[in-house]
Amino acid sequence: MKKIIATVIIFLLVSGTGIFAQALLNTDKYLAAFQLKEGESVRDNDYVWMADNESYERFAKLNGKPDIIDTNLEFALLSYYSPPVTSKRPAGANSMLPANNARVSGLKLGAAVYKEQVEISYFDPGNTAAIARYDDMLQFIGGKGSITRQQIEQYYRNGIKSLVIEILDGEFNKIVFTLRNTSQNRFYYMTMIRNPQSGRYTLNYETPAVVTTVKTISAAARETLLNEMAKRTGEFSKSDIDYVRTQAALIPAVAFQISVRNDAVNVITAFYLNPNQDTYNALKAKWQDLYGQKEPGQAAAAAFSRTLAALSDSLADIGL
Repeated sequence: MKKIIATVIIFLLVSGTGIFAQALLNTDKYLAAFQLKEGESVRDNDYVWMADNESYERFAKLNGKPDIIDTNLEFALLSYYSPPVTSKRPAGANSMLPANNARVSGLKLGAAVYKEQVEISYFDPGNTAAIARYDDMLQFIGGKGSITRQQIEQYYRNGIKSLVIEILDGEFNKIVFTLRNTSQNRFYYMTMIRNPQSGRYTLNYETPAVVTTVKTISAAARETLLNEMAKRTGEFSKSDIDYVRTQAALIPAVAFQISVRNDAVNVITAFYLNPNQDTYNALKAKWQDLYGQKEPGQAAAAAFSRTLAALSDSLADIGL
C-alpha cells in the first residue's frame, strides 16, 4: 500500500498535475486583484494601513526602502501574513493565495522570494546582508506552512517557466506605438492588445496632457476594431487607421511562428534556472537577434524587453 501511495505522488509531481506543477505567483497580477483606488500605490493604500505593526516591519525590510512596504512582493507577503489584511482581501487575491491553504500559498510566496534571491545572488553577489534577509524570509514562510527550503526551491524550478510564459505571452500579444498626424496636429500613445484565446482586439489610446484620459476601443476582430475607429471621425483619419492596421500586423504573436515565442521562453527560463554569464549573454543575444530583423523583429524585441523588465528590474536594461 505504501508503495502504491508513493508511486501516485511521484506520478503527480512528474505529470504536472500535482502541487509542484502550479504556477509561480505573478505579483503584478496579485496586486491588480486589489483594484486600488486612483492615486493609491503599493506603499500607501488602505490595505497597507490595516496591517499590524509587527508584520509591517518584518516585510518592509525585505527589499527597497527598509521601513516602507514599497515592492509588490512585500505587499503580497504583508497581505497574506498580516491577519487584519488577510481577512479583507478581495476574492481574486484569495484565489491566488488561499487563506485556508498555508502550504500552497507558502510555496507560491516562498518561490517568489527565492526568485528575487536568485536575482540578487547573480546581480549583486556581494550583498550578503540582502541575501541573508531573503534566507530569513524563506525560513519564516517555511515555518508558517510546514515547508522545507528544498520544497520551495523545487517549486520554483518547476514553476518558473510557467511564469515566464504567462508574462511573455501577454507581451507577445501586444504592441505599443505612437501615432503622429502632423497635418491634423494629432498625437496619441497607443497600445493594441490581442486576446490569443478569443482573437479579440483592444486598442487603448491617450493624448499627452496635464490630465490624461485613456480611451478604449474593443472589437471581436482586428478589422472590426478598425471599422470602429473609422466611426470616430473627430479622432482618426483614414491614414491614421491605415497606420494602425500596419502596426497590428506587427504584433509578435501574429507576425511570427510559435517557435520564436518558444525560443524566447526557453532562453529566459534557462537564465532563471542557471544564472551565469553564458545564460545572461544569451538573453542579450536573443534581443539583438530579434532587433536585427527590423520589423516585425523590432516589435518582438520590444516585447522581449518588456518581459524581462516585468520579471526583474535588474533585467530591464537589456535592449536599452
